Amino acid sequence: MVSLVSFLPVFNASLVGILLVSLFLWEASLFPVIVLLLGISLLFFWFDLQNVSLHYESAFWLFILSEVMIFGSLLTCCFWFDTCNFISLSSPLEIPFLGCFLLLGSSITVTGFHHVLFWRYSYILLSLTIFLGVCFVGLQLYEMNEVFVNLVDTSFHASSFCTVGLHFSHVLVGVVGLVTILFLGSCKAGWYRCTLVTWYWHFVDYVWLFVYTFVYVC
Repeated sequence: MVSLVSFLPVFNASLVGILLVSLFLWEASLFPVIVLLLGISLLFFWFDLQNVSLHYESAFWLFILSEVMIFGSLLTCCFWFDTCNFISLSSPLEIPFLGCFLLLGSSITVTGFHHVLFWRYSYILLSLTIFLGVCFVGLQLYEMNEVFVNLVDTSFHASSFCTVGLHFSHVLVGVVGLVTILFLGSCKAGWYRCTLVTWYWHFVDYVWLFVYTFVYVC
């Protein structure tokens, strides 16, 4: 009896590593390679889902728990080193504040989409969520282009860049997931996958409130 082991965990771990390094160092030249690898990963992942009917909700919540620990560690560093430096990446009442409205608005629209999942016009709410998410991505890119501090200036700035970059990567993954649901249609994607993407997007939205508080306000 031969047991087949999927290559996706190792492949996705390598992809995430490349993505995080490029985001932390802001190496935009690696983005086309990342998009290509992400497309390959989604293709094989969706092929597995179409042929395997197992649902792993417990694994998803373990993933969320690991994310909470990672963000908690980085936010603790931001809070700890904040006493040594008083120059944040951006003014808390400018670009980051607008980002709060974008993500909170997207949280409302994705909730509406989840409640009317199989309504024929539910794609409108999903499209609006994607639009707000893309606007946040563009806003974040604009902010990082305007920041005058560097990653290596202080420990606080290093922690801040890592926290914002990690959250930015999660927003990108969430937008890709939402676009995939929109492309396939909620009926074909099914309740389970749509629910996981919705939960993940809520997690990204709520984490931003902590990022905004610890990185920009405190």
